[in-house]
Amino acid sequence: MYFAVINLNTGMLIALRISFIKQFLACLVLILLYQNASAQDKRQKWELKPYIGIQQSKFNWSIAGNADGTNPNILSELIWKDLKGADFGLDIKYHITGKLSVKIANQYSTITKGEVEDTDYADDNRQNAFYYDLLNANKGYLYNTGIQFSYQLLKFGQFNINPIVGASYHQQKFFLLESASNPDSKGLNSTYETKYKGFDFGSEFVLKMQKFSIGATVIGGFYTYSAKANWNLIPDFAKPVSFTHKANSFSLNGDINLAVPLNQHLQVEVDYKINNINTYSGVDKAFFNSRPTEETQFNGANFRKNAVLLGLKFSF
Repeated sequence: MYFAVINLNTGMLIALRISFIKQFLACLVLILLYQNASAQDKRQKWELKPYIGIQQSKFNWSIAGNADGTNPNILSELIWKDLKGADFGLDIKYHITGKLSVKIANQYSTITKGEVEDTDYADDNRQNAFYYDLLNANKGYLYNTGIQFSYQLLKFGQFNINPIVGASYHQQKFFLLESASNPDSKGLNSTYETKYKGFDFGSEFVLKMQKFSIGATVIGGFYTYSAKANWNLIPDFAKPVSFTHKANSFSLNGDINLAVPLNQHLQVEVDYKINNINTYSGVDKAFFNSRPTEETQFNGANFRKNAVLLGLKFSF
């Protein structure tokens, strides 16, 4: 059974928010500075897209009883579900040439509602559970940023196919919080923090009509995965890092976009985004106060997020 009390790392969260706000304000300044110049330049090289929306996500991971993945094959499992909150994003795109462009994408999501299941098993295949609890998880955040290069490879009338390559970074913070239905969880304030780093590849398909355009983007990615937890209600665990996970991941992301131009320099866009990251088996290292570090098999993790977004794209 894993329980955590964390020394809240609010500094990192505040820094992410401040960084996002600074980028947003800087982009608004750029719009004002270059608005007049862009009106005279038929070739618009910059695109700025701030957006807001709502997201729903889920996340889970498990470990085995030993380093061989047995005794039992699933010892402890955490499942975060029905995680909901607001989404905020900012995309900055620059057209290097008529066909080649680069985009920096930033997205920050809050978690304001959700719950987490904590289960421990005595036997293989989730049999003979000897511990189960349903806890609050109405706290945390999801953040990702990345850079993408796209190239207009094929053009059939108004239909474009643009291959994409790039790199991205994802950071997430999930909480386990005390439950009113379980007196033993009083004071529980745990965190599990993840980081994904790697490269992306995929393609964008765009159909441009006179009054609107429809786009679909499919992106895959290979990442390294690392995670750390601060677990406190078991005194034997070390603090602030109680255990860590390391593995490799593969992601598959999709985006359906509807854009309606309002004028030459502004259009309204609606996006539906799906983000799925599967993490494979790796190493779990548990750190203790009075005994050596122990290693077991990390069975892997899965993260899934759906988001509906509304944005404005400025071109100049």
